[in-house]
Amino acid sequence: MKRTVAMILPVLPLLWCAGAHASGLSVESGVQREYWEDTRDSSGSQALLPLRIEWSRGDATIGLLTGAVHASVDIPGAGDRSLTHTLDTKLDLSYIVQGKLPVDLLIGMDVNLPTGKTDLSSADLALILDPEIATVTTFGEGVNLNPTLSIAKEWGPWSAGAGVGYDVRRAYDVSAEAGLTDYDPGDVLSLNALLQRECSRGYVGRVFGKFSRFGKDRLRGADLFREGDYRMAGVGISRTGAAWEADVDIRGTFRGKAEILSGGSLVTEPERSRGEEWSAEASARHALREDVSLSGSVRGLIVAKNGYSGGASRHNGSKEKIAISVGCDRRFASGMAAGVSLKGFLMTEGGQAVPQFVEARTSRGIALAFRIGLN
Repeated sequence: MKRTVAMILPVLPLLWCAGAHASGLSVESGVQREYWEDTRDSSGSQALLPLRIEWSRGDATIGLLTGAVHASVDIPGAGDRSLTHTLDTKLDLSYIVQGKLPVDLLIGMDVNLPTGKTDLSSADLALILDPEIATVTTFGEGVNLNPTLSIAKEWGPWSAGAGVGYDVRRAYDVSAEAGLTDYDPGDVLSLNALLQRECSRGYVGRVFGKFSRFGKDRLRGADLFREGDYRMAGVGISRTGAAWEADVDIRGTFRGKAEILSGGSLVTEPERSRGEEWSAEASARHALREDVSLSGSVRGLIVAKNGYSGGASRHNGSKEKIAISVGCDRRFASGMAAGVSLKGFLMTEGGQAVPQFVEARTSRGIALAFRIGLN
């Protein structure tokens, strides 16, 4: 608790000064504390201090997201490991062209600045966790550049949008102790699309999808791995009332066969190492007063076992997860907003071999977050 308080107190004067003196500037920070454990007697925690700053001027927007984290794990046979460090800084630049062309355009550039921690010790690699368990799963990368272009169009009750991005990811050292130096993750081409329709009584229905193509990962210039294609498709419906809003999403994720190293070169694996993923999420928000609202959500995830038979070196069992969150937000006349949320999850998974070995286990976790912002 003392560490959490020490992380957030220095940010409060920044929030007040920035929000009070700069037009078009919004600042948000807070602290999130989370803890997890599993039936293999492993446990861990993270204390996260995020900082988001956004400035808008006309049609242009500059956003910055950074933070610091204290992460720890206790794994039987490996002992306790902990790390306290700043995270990479995400710089987002965007410019919107609206009402001047047959379609609206959003031109963007997302930049990852390497202010986080790379070159971990071999033991600290245990801090890299499943994103379904911990919020922070990457402590640092190289300089990444991701130019994006999105278009949107409305006609009557219909609206549609599509976007493309190409993430150029630069090399960095993952861990010199583990021999993972000059690791060059492959570039990523991403396409996404959305089609939605406004219906009577405040309902809005939508269908959406995403496709990503990954380049080859290289280690010291030699081919190492290529992730299979990523495909996601989903449907959703939302409704907004006088004092409430609700939303439901259902999506499926399908990954193609990866290319793995065999005989000194990359070959397509015989089966898919990632099983199909299905998730459903429902959320609701209710305004108690004009300045106070309550929110809640529930999410279910099912990941099928992969294409390899049990006992194979690349076999992954199935995974099932349920997560619940509740929250409360308050806005003040001064322009300040504050919120608190509580999240919890329960997850059961069979033995996993890809991307890292995990024995069959049941995990549970809880997270408490407090946020404060000014605009």
